[in-house]
Amino acid sequence: MVSRAPGLDSPGGSAGSDLERVDLNEVVLALSDALDLVGTHVVQHGKRVAFMAAACGRPLALEEEERTDLLLAAVLHDCGVSSTRLHQKLLGEDLSFEDAHGHADAGGELLARFAPLSRVAAIVRLHHTPWDSPARLEADSRTALLANLVFLADRVDAQLQARGDRDPLLSTDEIRRWIFARSGSSFAEEAVGAFLEASAAEAFWLTLEPHHLERALRDEMRIERHRTVPLSDLTDLALIFAGIVDGKSLFTASHSTAVARLASLLGRLDGLDEATCARLQLAGLLHDLGKLRVPDEVLDKVAPLDEGEFATIERHAFETFQILSRVEPLREIAGWAGYHHEGLRRKGYPFRIRAGEIPLPARLLAIADVFQAFAQNRPYRGPLGAEEILAQLRLFVEAGKLDSHGVDLVAANLGECFRAATLDASEASGAHSPPE
Repeated sequence: MVSRAPGLDSPGGSAGSDLERVDLNEVVLALSDALDLVGTHVVQHGKRVAFMAAACGRPLALEEEERTDLLLAAVLHDCGVSSTRLHQKLLGEDLSFEDAHGHADAGGELLARFAPLSRVAAIVRLHHTPWDSPARLEADSRTALLANLVFLADRVDAQLQARGDRDPLLSTDEIRRWIFARSGSSFAEEAVGAFLEASAAEAFWLTLEPHHLERALRDEMRIERHRTVPLSDLTDLALIFAGIVDGKSLFTASHSTAVARLASLLGRLDGLDEATCARLQLAGLLHDLGKLRVPDEVLDKVAPLDEGEFATIERHAFETFQILSRVEPLREIAGWAGYHHEGLRRKGYPFRIRAGEIPLPARLLAIADVFQAFAQNRPYRGPLGAEEILAQLRLFVEAGKLDSHGVDLVAANLGECFRAATLDASEASGAHSPPE
């Protein structure tokens, strides 16, 4: 189980949160939308790999649990990647390069922290390991085969992307020959045989088109073994995705965990019940999922953003809302997270909703987000002190951007709020000076 960030509480079941369970397959499929955003332009890579891996697994008579592990591993195989530059490299035609195993190891380490996905972690670690590599022999035979299926499907998609907008049916023979030529070396003979059988049908390739892929993969995951977990257990999975988002830039290290901690603190200070504070914590951890779509160079830019770059930034709250609202038990949380840039005078983004439509938890989350951002280094400024941050929050209240009641809570508990915002972020922030 994941080691929690200092001061980050596990949502307890005493308030009834454990009574609500969520389908882990549904949550993983929704959160994979965030991973797909890393490609910025080439999206749904994880879903294409998952569909192809599952199709190749059918001729192999996998057990139900193995099929489920294969699907989840394939959907999450690039969870060690948040950089758009690295994502572009990974979709190159090369079978391997310097960073390939690094992201596989990182992804495996992340997933190992969440007990329900611990077996999947071993598959992700090996998903860039050629079949004839000595490293493959260190894993059990079934894990190695499942990882190789993911590797094979991943390379098939890289081949497809290299051909651009060309109709996939025009490339099938060429790609099938490319895979066959690497049977016994890069790919297991068993995996290659399964791929050649599955990919002989035109439907295999046509299903990879976006308007068919979503439905096909959702159907696949409904068929496979359901693993329901208490909603409270999602904190561990949310911490993983928060780390993926915050790892995208040196300047956002620990941002999501600190926002979650401060938001839940503000909830408790305002007298919200335990279950609501637990959900507020989840919203804080996941509020910036949509930032994975923002190119690295925009997040790290020192100069002011131009109109196009700011438009790219503005999308992130909407993307977060869309990702989380796919899972019914997360829809309330989706609203809180998706509204964290809404102003009280319909001048925020992306929904421009009325003040009366913004619930208190969303208002508190917005304050936590702004407070923590001011407490961290950014490419264009250094971190601010507690009193300086409060002064900025007051200006935001005057401009109708933040809730005055919530900022009064901050003012009355400034020291505690500052500690919550900087508990594990100050060292990471201070270690990186803004670029010259």
